Amino acid sequence: MSAQGEKSVMHIHGLNHAQSTHSVSSPHAARKPGGPTGAETNRSIADQLDLSPEAQALSAGQEIAPSEGIRTEKVAAIRQAIADGTYETPEKLSAALDRLLDTFA
Repeated sequence: MSAQGEKSVMHIHGLNHAQSTHSVSSPHAARKPGGPTGAETNRSIADQLDLSPEAQALSAGQEIAPSEGIRTEKVAAIRQAIADGTYETPEKLSAALDRLLDTFA
């Protein structure tokens, strides 16, 4: 109630009074006569992606030189265990869960 004893009222109009959606399109900028058309403008705009030499080697399916500290034999054994379906054991999952819960403690 307000200071003068009046009740305040809130009106809910439902979804029918919500703003309509607007289509996503190019800006409505004025074009100069003889300027490029929409198709010509789209061709001149391009995205660019730069890949590192390592990423290029991986995308080509090539092996990259192992970084210092990576035990490639261990990685290969784990990959094989995952592929065989023998990597996840109840003991490993329990240990991982315990470590995760320790981070919240």
